Amino acid sequence: MVEDAVGARGDGASRQAIEHHYDIGRDFYRLWLDSRMVYSCALWPDELDEDLEAAQLAKLAWHATAAQAAGQQRVLDIGCGWGALVRYLVEEHGVGHVTGLTLSSDQAVSLPPSEHWDIRLEDWRDHVPVGGYDAVTSIGAFEHFSRPELSRAQRRAVYRSFFDRCAGWLAPGKRLSLQTIAWEDFDPDHGSVAPFISQEIFPESTLPQLSDIVEASEARFRLVGLRSDGDQYSQTLRLWQGRLEAQAQSACELVGRANYRRYLRYLRVSRAMFDRRVCTLYRLAFERRP
Repeated sequence: MVEDAVGARGDGASRQAIEHHYDIGRDFYRLWLDSRMVYSCALWPDELDEDLEAAQLAKLAWHATAAQAAGQQRVLDIGCGWGALVRYLVEEHGVGHVTGLTLSSDQAVSLPPSEHWDIRLEDWRDHVPVGGYDAVTSIGAFEHFSRPELSRAQRRAVYRSFFDRCAGWLAPGKRLSLQTIAWEDFDPDHGSVAPFISQEIFPESTLPQLSDIVEASEARFRLVGLRSDGDQYSQTLRLWQGRLEAQAQSACELVGRANYRRYLRYLRVSRAMFDRRVCTLYRLAFERRP
């Protein structure tokens, strides 16, 4: 990936914007995430409880099933984080090889070398695989694909490009699983919300609306599964916040008190946005059309 091209392109968050948030330090995130370092909304199949480990494992299992990835030879994970789903697909579902894409330098080197996975510091727009994939997954990356200054038509064009690229990598009948935060009771074209989040936490990023996703995907994919889990993200954020507060001293030693307080505020503000239904969390399963 050419950094200058990414920064100048302006249709999604640059590598620098991604690293602003995700490269603050792996040891810091390890204090308050689960043992697999999953930094996205967990999934409680039944009642919400305090077991973050089980809920994050259930989320990985949902995506493996939604993408029909078990036993496949080649899977692409767009926005692979610190590699939790990559390892899970290989070690628990017998996937032959997983390619993971990230724009975080720290995440790109988080997994040990293996013949079963390849983690690339690469934008999905620049990805040119040697062949097709049997399944594609993307968890918590779609939020960074478009910028707030773009019009709705421009945002949808970016999202359409994403689905077009995925369709080109998948044979008819193959699956894409997607998880993203999205606006719910809010229209980004008629106001702004939580500038603290967009300016200090996730610069150069904006959320989609469900209609954006449906319109952008329908020419290439059938929508075969949808969950709306805003309450589950609120619970995830509550647990993250409690775990971070319990590690306040260690967090301040690692990243400084100002950063500790900034992340604590981010978790509180985000949770309030889910509680007020300003935004929600969608998990979607798509099937490539003929």
